[in-house]
Amino acid sequence: MLRFNSFNPIAQLVYFLAVLSVSMFTWNYIILLLSLISAVAYSVLQKGFKAFLKSFFGYAMIFLLVTITNPIFSHKGITPLVFINDVPITLEAIVYGAVLGLMLLSVILWFSVFNSVFDSEKLIYIFGRILPRLALLFSMVLHFVPKFILVFKRTLSAQSDFCGKNKFKKYIGAFSASVSVMLEGSVQTADSMSARGYGVKKRSFYSRFPFTKSDVAFTAVTLTMFFVVLSAFATGQLSFQIYPHIEMCDITVVSILGMVSFGVLSFMPFIIELKEELVWKYSLSKI
Repeated sequence: MLRFNSFNPIAQLVYFLAVLSVSMFTWNYIILLLSLISAVAYSVLQKGFKAFLKSFFGYAMIFLLVTITNPIFSHKGITPLVFINDVPITLEAIVYGAVLGLMLLSVILWFSVFNSVFDSEKLIYIFGRILPRLALLFSMVLHFVPKFILVFKRTLSAQSDFCGKNKFKKYIGAFSASVSVMLEGSVQTADSMSARGYGVKKRSFYSRFPFTKSDVAFTAVTLTMFFVVLSAFATGQLSFQIYPHIEMCDITVVSILGMVSFGVLSFMPFIIELKEELVWKYSLSKI
């Protein structure tokens, strides 16, 4: 089955760089909405609606916080809506905060998708030959965080019986013990790798990620859509001005083509996964 997670890590990295570079450096609210909706759609399809709903409140709070905070500290704009102590709250400042909130949410969600797709093995595959020490460091960091959380929870559960109701003492004790366990594990890992000769001579590499025709096609579509979007931005057809007054981009053939291209680009993982889910369910129904 051809799933997004089964593509070559290089093809996946090219895709994430393309989507994130557009999402992080544009103020076009339509592009940002497409980026956010596509990231949400893929996250729901991958993790399930209930799992995504647990983190939805946090995402909504980030958006509201950014949207509300910006007009309090920034009073730029020529369209005041209300005055508080002779300080104007402008429409432009609210729109700026809302667009900034969309940008933050889309980037956070895409990094969440990246974290669920990329593991330490894929990072070592990409950077192992070029920067082996950096690849090893990334691999250990990715392994360290979830393991530390697991050790902390187990230690906290073990200490709950004899630390009484003093929560501060309980959490500090669990944190200290967890750090000690992880440091000891890091020393053992370093000694083990040194004993096995890591870094002494040139290493051989094994890879289970062949670059197939599907990867070539996926990368080609990704780069084509990306360059179409960049061309639309370069001609100013997707610009969106907020200060000193709101000025939307004109609806032209180039702007529509750029938005459609980014829509195709951002929804590619969702479309691939949805197609495979439908094919799988159809196959099961035939049994």
